[in-house]
Amino acid sequence: LLSNLRGKMSMKAVKKALSRGRDWAERSIKSGKHGQGGFEPAYESGGPATYDISRALFLQAIGGIYLVAFSSYFVQFEGLYGAQGILPIAQQLDQAEGMAWSSFPSLVRLHSLLGVDLYAWCNLLAALGIILSALAVTGSGSAPVMAGCYALYLSFTLVGDVFLFFQWDALLLEVGFLAILLAPLDKKPSLAANPSRVALWMLRFVLFKLMLMSGVVKITSNDRVWLHLSALEYHLASQPLPTPIAWYLRQLHPLVLQLAIAAVFVVEIPGAFLTLVPFRAVRHPAAIAQAILQVCIMASGNYGFFNLLSLALTILLLDDSFWSPLVHDEEARASALRLAAELGSIRKGPDWRPGDEETPLLAPGTKPKTPGAWKDG
Repeated sequence: LLSNLRGKMSMKAVKKALSRGRDWAERSIKSGKHGQGGFEPAYESGGPATYDISRALFLQAIGGIYLVAFSSYFVQFEGLYGAQGILPIAQQLDQAEGMAWSSFPSLVRLHSLLGVDLYAWCNLLAALGIILSALAVTGSGSAPVMAGCYALYLSFTLVGDVFLFFQWDALLLEVGFLAILLAPLDKKPSLAANPSRVALWMLRFVLFKLMLMSGVVKITSNDRVWLHLSALEYHLASQPLPTPIAWYLRQLHPLVLQLAIAAVFVVEIPGAFLTLVPFRAVRHPAAIAQAILQVCIMASGNYGFFNLLSLALTILLLDDSFWSPLVHDEEARASALRLAAELGSIRKGPDWRPGDEETPLLAPGTKPKTPGAWKDG
């Protein structure tokens, strides 16, 4: 009897749990259809999530990074690659003599075909890169513009030797190539719709790979300072280019520094997998966590535009629902200002002159008051 009673009670509990789960799922789906849920297709229109704003912001960010890279190259070219520089660029081209174009696709090699001085040609290419990247920053980052930026930076990287062999140079080329696939072909990003989901997910995977490898390599190095969470006690004092803030961070209590390392591991390893989750309720907080980590790294040390690239990639984790409140607020403010201007012109009338008494707007069917009654009213 007790056995049968327990069996019936357990079946009732299972049925009750299933009923609750079904009700929860139905509520979640309904809230998702009205834009209140955390699912990817949760839009007021009932359609899938859009990334028009995110794509436009991402391409502008990549354009800004290209602008920094080309400007830095242009300013330092003479000292690094000039005839009297550390690594004259002519020597790099001599090593590529006889190589097929597919093995060494650098636009710098065209100087001999065009009969242009090598160093003047390199400066011209750098100036062209600055112009194209500036176009991308201003919102004109179409596929041809992004392709031009990529081709120019690849050209400089191939002849740049050790000065352009840093990890951020390789990452810029990888992200820059995928940005071509994400950019619209013949329109401004802000005027185009429906970005390629394949390119979008490929760029997300780049961020996933970057974060996961950054975390795993710390553990697989078997370095005790990472395993004991004490790395910041050494890193902040010995990194190549610390910022002034790094000294103050180094004075924090060791427990605080250990907690910071633990947070880094959480963001870089489990947090990396969250960037691939298709639900915005998970992916948006993951993007914010990644962005905070990059800002903290930039505040404590100078690693070129490496962290800026990581920040740009986090933009694509956010769909337009994240930006729409900001955009709608701006649109509402602009509409209010236009309406106020129109009401002001109606209130003053077409014949109004400075010094004339203003006449308030009247509701339909309301008679104007006698002169001087406005002050009492």
